[in-house]
Amino acid sequence: MVQRITDKGMKVSPSNIGSKRDNELDYIFYPESVAIIGASENDFFFTRALLKSKIKEKLFLVNPKRKKILNVKCYPSILDVEAKVDYAIIAVPAPIVPQVLKECISEGVKVAHIFSSGFSETGIEERIDLENEIKEIAKGKIRLIGPNCMGVYCSESGLTFSDEVSFEEGPVALVSQSGTFAVDLLAVGSTMNIKFSKVVSYGNAIDLDCPDFLDYLADDSKTKIVALYIEGAKDGRRLKSSLERLAKQKPVVALKGGMTEHGSRAASSHTGAIAGSPEIWRALFKQLRIIHVETFDEMVDTLLALLYCPLPQGENVSIITFSGGYSVVETDWCAKLGLNVPQFTDETTKKLRDFVPIAGTSFKNPLDAWPIFNSGVLPEAVKVVGLDENIDSLILHLDSRFLWRNWRTAAEEHFKKFLENLLNACNYVRDELKKPLMICNCPPPILECEAIKYYLQVQKVFQEKKYALYSSIDRAAKSIYNLCKYRNMKYKNINKI
Repeated sequence: MVQRITDKGMKVSPSNIGSKRDNELDYIFYPESVAIIGASENDFFFTRALLKSKIKEKLFLVNPKRKKILNVKCYPSILDVEAKVDYAIIAVPAPIVPQVLKECISEGVKVAHIFSSGFSETGIEERIDLENEIKEIAKGKIRLIGPNCMGVYCSESGLTFSDEVSFEEGPVALVSQSGTFAVDLLAVGSTMNIKFSKVVSYGNAIDLDCPDFLDYLADDSKTKIVALYIEGAKDGRRLKSSLERLAKQKPVVALKGGMTEHGSRAASSHTGAIAGSPEIWRALFKQLRIIHVETFDEMVDTLLALLYCPLPQGENVSIITFSGGYSVVETDWCAKLGLNVPQFTDETTKKLRDFVPIAGTSFKNPLDAWPIFNSGVLPEAVKVVGLDENIDSLILHLDSRFLWRNWRTAAEEHFKKFLENLLNACNYVRDELKKPLMICNCPPPILECEAIKYYLQVQKVFQEKKYALYSSIDRAAKSIYNLCKYRNMKYKNINKI
């Protein structure tokens, strides 16, 4: 049982979280105690979220207007908290922040996360001055995250800024200049089997900035893959140095906001960032072997691919589908990306002809063969295509409506057995042949229809075995492209794709 802090200077006991301080930023991710200044029962980001997490035993609520919040004692000021506080979340109106910050400093708080907005991002001179004031107050006395940001999530310690996230530990970290981006990636990740070690939203970055967190994550044993959303840099040389060090050790997926004139203007009003030249950013990412993505969805898809797929040995892709139309359109898409959709070897074609019905089937690549999706031979086709020496990656196209039409009259245990056999075939290709295999699991357009049952079954079976699942062939193909790009950059063939 964790013991409450009852005396100033006494640390939480017996807790081993944060007990080892090899890095000063450990206090950010593993604080011994936390205070929310401006706590409220209507605050779902911090008050309600942290009272649900393992942080709750070392959490102090501060609000001069309340005696209790959600049946937890509330202090009028940080000055009244009878224990030492490592980490303070400041959620008060911007004009009050300087006074609150001075009180935090007087109490020996090590890190203040300023959630409050209304500073330099407004472009208003007096608010720019206010931001400069808190920067001067903090200099050399306390570390700051923000202002204008969501702060920190750490699955291991329980620190969070959302009451809707899982604390199941994972290998992905995110450093984001945007707060909403951080909240959304955590939420989407929970539905797509992406689990996080740490997430940071750093906002206006008047003290701790993107490079500080990148440097920390480079040395963090809990983090294996890093995602980055950035709008601009205050010190380009330092950012490059940090990114270079990190990318040499771990895959980095970067989304740069403000790559157009209009986006640059939006970035300035969002966090006060100066976006910089798009060409310079693209060249930087390429030089440092960082996977540059252009949308939020592409970032999520690429993280899935890195998590659950081996790196492909080449750019040759096969698509197994039930639709001639999809096979044509998606072949065009692969070609536009820079992927190849080569013909099967004669041996593969011969093997397929042995058990795939001729009617309604094309034995070329893509393999357009709707009869095999309800005849039980699809798993064998997956194995045969996976063995083809011309094929480096596979996309298996499953559609809930098609499965429903073809399996709705069959006994439920027959469909389960079909999925089991299909999973075993996919495991063979991915785990033994070491080829990326993406599952395109298309949901029905109307989620209330009967086909949703088949979509959810496919999703459950393949997510449990840690597959990369996508809602369209387009997204799966782009993820394969990004894996190929990363492989070529990693092995210094940076101009190949």
